[in-house]
Amino acid sequence: MARQVHNRDIRATLVAARNWVDTCLIGDGSLFSTDTLWTVANVEHVVRAFVDHPDEGNDDFLTKLKGQMTPATVEARRLVAEMLWALLLFPSNMKAPTKRQQIREMWSLGGTSLPESQPLLSDDILKGIGSGGPGFNNYRPNELEYLIALTTDLKGRSSTERKAIFAEYDDFIAWVDAVPRKGDRQYRHMLRFFAFPELVERISSNNDRRKILEGLGVASARETKEWSDAQLDKALLQLRQSLATRYPSEILDFYSPVLKPQWSSDQRVRTADGEVTVVVPSGDDEEDELPIDGTLRGQEVDLRPSFQIQARLAEIGAKMGFRIWLPRGDRGRVRDLISEPDRIALLEELPLNNEQATLSTIEQIDVIWLRGRAIVRAFEVEHTTSVYSGLLRMADLLALQPNLAIQLHIVAPAERRDKVFREMRRPVFSLMNGRPLSSTCTFISYESVIAIRSIEHLAHLNDSIIGEYEEEAEEG
Repeated sequence: MARQVHNRDIRATLVAARNWVDTCLIGDGSLFSTDTLWTVANVEHVVRAFVDHPDEGNDDFLTKLKGQMTPATVEARRLVAEMLWALLLFPSNMKAPTKRQQIREMWSLGGTSLPESQPLLSDDILKGIGSGGPGFNNYRPNELEYLIALTTDLKGRSSTERKAIFAEYDDFIAWVDAVPRKGDRQYRHMLRFFAFPELVERISSNNDRRKILEGLGVASARETKEWSDAQLDKALLQLRQSLATRYPSEILDFYSPVLKPQWSSDQRVRTADGEVTVVVPSGDDEEDELPIDGTLRGQEVDLRPSFQIQARLAEIGAKMGFRIWLPRGDRGRVRDLISEPDRIALLEELPLNNEQATLSTIEQIDVIWLRGRAIVRAFEVEHTTSVYSGLLRMADLLALQPNLAIQLHIVAPAERRDKVFREMRRPVFSLMNGRPLSSTCTFISYESVIAIRSIEHLAHLNDSIIGEYEEEAEEG
């Protein structure tokens, strides 16, 4: 059943996913207990608690979910914990410890704790299949509601019908297309891969599917724009089968070093410390850049969106008990955008003893969170379509202090995520002494910063909440 993936062992995750399908979606069993949990009655309780009573407040997803499920039955709470496991199984841009913590918290709402040794919560299983992107995390309530809708539909069918849906690809497509969904939900791609990994690629949106088909000469992105999921799947399957004759000894995956360079600008380079992923810029990457609002260089540029994000990052850190550094050149304008109680956390001088070159570099970073005399996190907020300046500053910092153990983040609008990762993988950043920048620095979208700032009880959280929203540049 499990098609092997080059340079990424996902067989444990696929086996766990198939067990969930058989035990919980086709059957009515449970992942973490011997109970009969995925039943019509329990799903109806979940619908009443979560779907029928949406929480439009400003808390984080898990806090709101626990609040919504508190009035429900114990069985419904445990069912939602298992649904959360299923929801988080595919995305690799959320770390396994973060997934594990959230699932355990949700299950504990049912009155018991999951043992530390629970195999379905291991890193091997929770490390993920492929990136879900920032959209999946930001719209997690919609994705959970969609999983609930899929489950509700299945539980209204006989066991024979359920088995048939997960036995034949065409039957699955007909079924999943008929279940109503709000928007272009990504979970349909994830569930389709779990059910038919030999027929479906490990891709959670259709953007890369179109890039692959275009880059490998099957059809242009303009042609495939209106293609259905089934059409894209079948075209990719035919392409992979044709490529198998060209690469008979390879375990083919479109993200492997053999195929990815043919449709993506990412490339692999051997170094003394092993292989790293780099992006060799094209002519399009070298063209003159425009600021976000479209005005030309040399004219007045409205930078208020970036100042707003700097202010929100400062407020988040202040509420979590950090002291905040803002560059002197930005401080006056950003300070005015920060809520009055949080301004007390702003520093006038950095309490560091680094030599002058390092100190001068650190002072220019857009937002820094400090605890005592130690830097905990540093954020560069990118406000133009170029992302060089922030990456260069982070690279300069690592070059000056290669053993500095701080967490680095590039913050930019969600639509610039791919560009951030492309630039991060340029040779100058990937072949740095010690470690590539992509292994040290993560991406956070403007939208995610706003979502974090809107959480009501930030003062009761720690900075690990960032792990739910940051994205890493994935290898291979």
